[in-house]
Amino acid sequence: MKSFTVACCLLPLVHFSFAEKWYKGNTHVHTKLCGHADSTPEVVAQWYHDHGYNFLILSEHNKYIDPSTVKLDGEIRDDFLLVPGEEVTGPVHSTAMNVSRLVPWEFKDKNRSKVVQWQVNETKKAGGITILNHPNAPIIRPAELYPVKDLYLFELYNAHPMTKNFGDAHRPSTSSLWNALLDKGMTIYGVASDDSHKFAKWDEKYDNPGRGWVMVRSNDLSSDAITLAMNRGDFYSSSGVILKKVMVANSRIEVEIDEEETARELTSQFLFGRPVKKGKPGTFIEFIGPGGEVEETVSGNQASYEAKKDYLRCMITHRVKKADGSLREYYAWTQPVFTDGR
Repeated sequence: MKSFTVACCLLPLVHFSFAEKWYKGNTHVHTKLCGHADSTPEVVAQWYHDHGYNFLILSEHNKYIDPSTVKLDGEIRDDFLLVPGEEVTGPVHSTAMNVSRLVPWEFKDKNRSKVVQWQVNETKKAGGITILNHPNAPIIRPAELYPVKDLYLFELYNAHPMTKNFGDAHRPSTSSLWNALLDKGMTIYGVASDDSHKFAKWDEKYDNPGRGWVMVRSNDLSSDAITLAMNRGDFYSSSGVILKKVMVANSRIEVEIDEEETARELTSQFLFGRPVKKGKPGTFIEFIGPGGEVEETVSGNQASYEAKKDYLRCMITHRVKKADGSLREYYAWTQPVFTDGR
């Protein structure tokens, strides 16, 4: 297996070549093996296959599900892959992506920096990489992550209804956590995932699938290639917005929204969007620099911007007024471009 840490260090900037392809995937989902979900690994994998996903991690709590044991029905697409994984569930939770065996989880310490580092190290020993899960549940402070080495991925958007991605009176937003980590000099990328448990009952209040995913750019659909691409930031995250063009390189970000594919995604009966109380319907592209400062906002479906400071990232908001008069927002997030040598 490739050394993902070395690859990430050698490729600090994201370069997308047009020879590569986009692959839609989910890195965090549960089955009845955890004791509080309602469907088997086969049913869960079948749902993602049948709804056009290209890869899935069956990230069960402290259980390793061998993809070769999960048998799907009907004609199986060549472009669907089960990436082996596990949700390492201790004082903090993380997805162990592309591991070859069960990753232990028993380590406990009052210092949660040590817990996260232990999970990262144990996942590396099992051949994989770590995605820190739902940092707002439980709340993880930036200072607890500053000392951690070789952590390059965290859940910026977890679609479980109980997570508070945008913060509340008791916790900051995951975006503010990202800003703090980037401001401190960390190289870390934001992941969107479902964290779904329910496939037999459907409602906006349930933790159903199809609400948060990653779009990974890779020249190969294999566990190693997808893992390597994510660990070096060759992907964007989405809760409904699909991009036609993403260029993140040479201190510049350029994006263009795929209006047709975004509209198609928003017809999904599973995708509700985030309810908001006010705002003008439309598409808005924000370029965000250090300190979370919005350096430029563009109204429309395409934009580009040059980084003026140490890093730059981009957030796209698509705001829709529904038939009942309510406003819903859907998002896409690019990974940062760095100009400070990290």
